[in-house]
Amino acid sequence: MEKKKYKRKKSMNKTLKVLQEIKQKVPKITFKAPNLVVTLKHKSQLSTWQKLYPEGTYTINY
Repeated sequence: MEKKKYKRKKSMNKTLKVLQEIKQKVPKITFKAPNLVVTLKHKSQLSTWQKLYPEGTYTINY
């Protein structure tokens, strides 16, 4: 058998590390609709979600 050129273990560890960092950040805007929670970075994104789900509520964290 040939030796593998790539070591997926390292890239997987890096991916998991980046995902953990993203999860630990506090989102700027949280939009909540029935059966749906979306975290947003910009107010322009918020307007799009409000058009799709007019009954949704949002909170802004600064």
